Amino acid sequence: MRGGDDPAGFTTQFQTRFYSTAIRRSDIQNGVCELDGDSISLRAGTQSVDIAVDTVTNLTIGTPPERFEDAFTQAVGIKFSPEDSSHVCFIEYDPEYADVFEYHLFAKSINGATGLVEFGAQKGGQQTDTAAQQVQVAIKPDRVVFTPETGGTKSIALGEIVNIQFGKRTIGGGKRDVIKVDHMNSHTRTTSYLSLTQTRLQRLFNRYLRTEYAQLQAEIEETNVSEAETQLVVGYYTTHDLTQTMHALTDGNTSEFEALYEQALDHGLVTHPDDGVGLTQKGKMLANTELDTVNT
Repeated sequence: MRGGDDPAGFTTQFQTRFYSTAIRRSDIQNGVCELDGDSISLRAGTQSVDIAVDTVTNLTIGTPPERFEDAFTQAVGIKFSPEDSSHVCFIEYDPEYADVFEYHLFAKSINGATGLVEFGAQKGGQQTDTAAQQVQVAIKPDRVVFTPETGGTKSIALGEIVNIQFGKRTIGGGKRDVIKVDHMNSHTRTTSYLSLTQTRLQRLFNRYLRTEYAQLQAEIEETNVSEAETQLVVGYYTTHDLTQTMHALTDGNTSEFEALYEQALDHGLVTHPDDGVGLTQKGKMLANTELDTVNT
């Protein structure tokens, strides 16, 4: 795969199995999936499906529909509407190309979308700073970035989200579909409301945030994280000082702390020292969840 963090610049091709209602009397096909910044092409002999990214109305990742449970352990579901028709496609999930579906396709669809956002802070039971702002949205691998019309940027890191809900709210003078995101900001629980102008993109935005949040949650739940590891990520997240955290946890015992850090590294909670000491998105979510539990 090429393209780095730029969804417009990536391209990839891999063997897969797929099913689509766009092929008449179709069954599950063995073929090739080709993706670039603008389209998804599926080929199986004379059978083919071409999906323009700008026609995608929904993406799902995970458990396949009941009728395909015997064929796919996991599947990527794509709903798309070319011209006046509507179709679905299910592609066998391949972890090696997970980022194509979990990031690039969402980013390609959503980046540049406009909407309204309330960056409200929840303090002492009162909502503050809730004036709605017109923004442009961009998805990055570890965060969502909002660029207000007034300039500057604000962002929500995926690892700082502690809860997501979808519903309706009056924002910008009208009742709209909104994504309510509870996230941590400087160790303070913050509640923001996100609403994109286009309904199709709002659905995709909601799906993306909920998918990434759920996957990080699942990874934490499936990992046998020790109490010492939890204290490590919370201590470092709170102080941003590795030496202070080491002294707090091991009374300055370097070898004991290095063994603990190695354990947290194996569990995907911290970054490798060669890449700079820090927390992964998974580590940040664990720290924020613990802090949020203590503060609520």
